[in-house]
Order: sequence, then C-alpha cells, then structure tokens
Amino acid sequence: RGAALTADDRGALLERHTAEHRLVGKERSTAAVGLAAPAAAEAARTAGLLDLGAEWAHPEAVADWTAAALAALREHHAAHPVERIASKDVAARAAVGAGCPQGAVGRLLDALVARGELAAERGGLRDPAHTVALDPAQRAARAALLAALSAQPFAPPRLSEAAAAAGASEALVRELEAAGELVRLGADIAVVTAALDEATRRLRAAFAAEGPLTAARAKDVLGTSRKYALPLLEHLDRLGRTRRDGDVRVVR
Repeated sequence: RGAALTADDRGALLERHTAEHRLVGKERSTAAVGLAAPAAAEAARTAGLLDLGAEWAHPEAVADWTAAALAALREHHAAHPVERIASKDVAARAAVGAGCPQGAVGRLLDALVARGELAAERGGLRDPAHTVALDPAQRAARAALLAALSAQPFAPPRLSEAAAAAGASEALVRELEAAGELVRLGADIAVVTAALDEATRRLRAAFAAEGPLTAARAKDVLGTSRKYALPLLEHLDRLGRTRRDGDVRVVR
C-alpha cells in the first residue's frame, strides 16, 4: 500500500483494497485510501468494481457469485424443465454460499439483472438462455386446458378441475401463467389472457354508451355472475383498464 501511495496511485490502492476484502463499503474505503467521493467513484469504474449502492464489489468476487447463482438456476431448470423461472432464493442462496454477504445479495442480483447476466420475470429469476420446451403430451394438455377456459371465458370451470381433466400438471399451469397465456383471478379461478381483452372491449363499449358502470351492470355486460365479475373487475383495476369510483367504474 505504501508503494501505491508513493506513486500517488490511489485508484490502484482502492482496487487492491477491494480485491482483499471482495466487498467494501464506499465511505470507509474512500477514507482508507484518501480519495474524495467523486474521484473514488471514477477510480472504481476504471477498476471495474461493481456498484452495489453503498458498497463496491471486486469483479473477481462478482464473477464467483454470478457463476454460483447461474449454476444453481441451471440446476433448477434441469430439474424443473416446464418451469420458466425459479425463486430468487435459489440464486440468492447460491451466491451467499459462494461468499456474497447476505446483506448485499439482493443488490447483487438486481445488478446482475441490470447487466443482463440474469433475467427477472414475474418475481423470479432465470438463466437468460433458458426456455421452456413442452413435450407432445404437455402441448396437448396445454391446448386442452386453454380450450376449456376459453369455452366460457367469463365463467370458466374451476382451474383445478379443468387442469385435471386436461392432464395439465401444476408446473404446466404455472408455466402458462408465467408465459401470460392465463391469468389467475383467485385461488381456483383463471381466465385466458384473451378474455381480458374481450372484457375490456365490451366494457368500453358499454361505458361509451352509458357512462360509469356499476358492478351489477358490468356483470350483465359480460354475461357472467358476481363470482367471476368482481375478481375480473378488480384485475382490470390493477391493469389500469378500469378505475373504481365509489360504486361505479370508469373504463379507460
């Protein structure tokens, strides 16, 4: 460290300091090497340190943690080929096991997603190279389940019963949900994505002709019962296609 200071290469000293500790707090490390914050940030970029908010991580450490996270995701994908994503915990546990501090792992995963080294989707993570390939039986089950839900789009059968009749496993149902082909409205209620578009079209037409719609009127427009109309309207609220205003809804 003395040689680095003698050469006035405090940026190199910051890189050495981070290499030694793998993950360093910005405030303490900049003070340790005698750099002001702007100069330290530039030195960190030059050294290839990963910015994790309040900390910097050395690229060698990041490479180790990334490799561990990817290996865990690939193992999960191999064991569950029908599932598009894995829980974030799968990658987090692997990174922590490879030495990433528990308190930094969330920021690490976010940074890896931002860099394209991991893919985030619907609250989970996957290897960016992973795709779901259904076998013939799974493709047939998918088609049968979607057909059953589409037959009465606003009054579909119970999801569990339709899936069982179609031969669709829970993993396949989760994949169809992750792929955006069906949308859960409740614990055992799901509709095909096209039903949301058709519901929006019908409600917009009624709203244009009549003004704000009560839940009862929306139910009639969709030709369904309250059992399905209410969760469907609540989902459309979340999507921003409808907005509840007291006892009525405005359709956007």
